[in-house]
Amino acid sequence: MHVIQNIVIRKVLTLIACILFATTVAAQGVPEVSPVLAGGYLPGILGVRDYANPGSDGLFFLDYNLFLNSDSFYDREGNRANSLGSIPLDVDISGYINSLMLVYASPKLDFLGNPQYLFIASPNYTTANLGVGLGELTSGNTIKGGASGFGDLTIAPLMLSWTKEKFDLTAGYMFIAPTGRYETGENDNVGIGYWSHIVQSAIYFYPSPQRATAILVMPSYEWHGYLKDADVRPGSRFILEYGISQYISERLEISIQGGHAWQVGEDSGADVYWDTSVKDQMSIVGGGIGYWLKPNRFYVNAKYSTTYNNQQHFKANIFQIELLLTTELLKRKD
Repeated sequence: MHVIQNIVIRKVLTLIACILFATTVAAQGVPEVSPVLAGGYLPGILGVRDYANPGSDGLFFLDYNLFLNSDSFYDREGNRANSLGSIPLDVDISGYINSLMLVYASPKLDFLGNPQYLFIASPNYTTANLGVGLGELTSGNTIKGGASGFGDLTIAPLMLSWTKEKFDLTAGYMFIAPTGRYETGENDNVGIGYWSHIVQSAIYFYPSPQRATAILVMPSYEWHGYLKDADVRPGSRFILEYGISQYISERLEISIQGGHAWQVGEDSGADVYWDTSVKDQMSIVGGGIGYWLKPNRFYVNAKYSTTYNNQQHFKANIFQIELLLTTELLKRKD
């Protein structure tokens, strides 16, 4: 019931923003870095119990499928933007991410309070498509853009998870390596073009001994390197996630969760041409239902989420399906 299912999903909204910006400026003949650099971590995607102590060791396989759509971008004031400057803007966006994840959980260690060590590796395949209407600039026609391919790679080399009677604590460090295709000004990028580093700590409280109810609070901090081909470094971000999971039977789980992401550091670098005092933010809320098709072996979860309180951000609606398979691989033989 308490198997680790963590994932970090690249911000497909950031990728789409880059495609949108590249497509728009291409119509004007001006290739530049997109001013929308929203980081690599999207809150509200992982499940409420995904950072709970696994309770057993071995190798786990997860597959996340995310379907995203958006038809609006919100400006620095949090208002829906109907134009880019003097250019009318009409956007229709769709995206898909498939992320296969391998998680290794060790037996309990004999030091530091008997935690379990966790190692996570997550490649992903991303598809993004959009149509952009720019009014008279394109004679009323819709410009279409998009990209697909293997994106950036997420690695968590150091995660530790402790468990007590009514509490779990999972904390550590992970990074997103810019292995996906990226070039400033191109409209077929599948990576965000810079390294992201994340530290986070998931705190769980279980009101009952059976742990049928789980309450999560998880703060994270994300900072970034420079873009591959430009002197631009995105500002750092603080992220807060929370949620409640309730098993209503041994197999059936329902959950509700939310999250917020605030840019707290300014974008920097010689190639930054936008107002760095403008910082992006977004919030997300969602609910899901999960079921163990085979107890403690094969789990399926479906969830719907939507973003709100957006500033310098797309509003997105996200539907996702998560599959979890536990195995006997790399399990310690007693």
